[in-house]
Amino acid sequence: MEKSTAHKFDRVAKIYNTPIFQFYYFFVHRSCINFLKNYLKDNSSVLDVACGTGIFLKKLSKEKRGLQLFGIDNSEKMVSIARRRSDITNFKVANAEKIPFEDNSFDLITIIDAFYYFQNQKAAIKECSRTLKPNNYLFIFYPALDILPRCILTQMKFVSRLFFFNLEEYSAFPKLKELEKMANRNNLKLIKKKFTTMHRLLLLQKI
Repeated sequence: MEKSTAHKFDRVAKIYNTPIFQFYYFFVHRSCINFLKNYLKDNSSVLDVACGTGIFLKKLSKEKRGLQLFGIDNSEKMVSIARRRSDITNFKVANAEKIPFEDNSFDLITIIDAFYYFQNQKAAIKECSRTLKPNNYLFIFYPALDILPRCILTQMKFVSRLFFFNLEEYSAFPKLKELEKMANRNNLKLIKKKFTTMHRLLLLQKI
């Protein structure tokens, strides 16, 4: 996540793992794992971008044997909690626009409910492509706000300010075609998608 959002997540880090926050993610994470299970192999290396307190990686660790799991987040307090509460030790404070790993490092990169926070989405896609191994996958999950009328989005932005976050500061929710263009410019091809009333699940392959 961008530096401009890090302090906002620092504010909620202590309560982020509580049921009131995680009720939503209980269903989100299960949907993501079900979507990915046929693309996840034993011993795969996985990077979760904007990993928060590491909850998704912890769930993922139970799905396959020997997964090499890594997480980055720009909130120092989120990362601190992830390190303290998880058996996974590979957490770093970093953002999607400058991923601190070598080229061709990962079999799978996940971005769950965070892509719209990135102020430079093009740079984030470029970095994901750089650090992915050839023929492997970038998974993006995000709410289906790209289909909502502008008036409703404006109301949501107003309500969001009551809950710690100000969506006015963030990048626009991308249209699917815009996201595909960004991906194609960086050797990523959309190979699978699932649309629900509320969410988008996208799988892109590095070619």
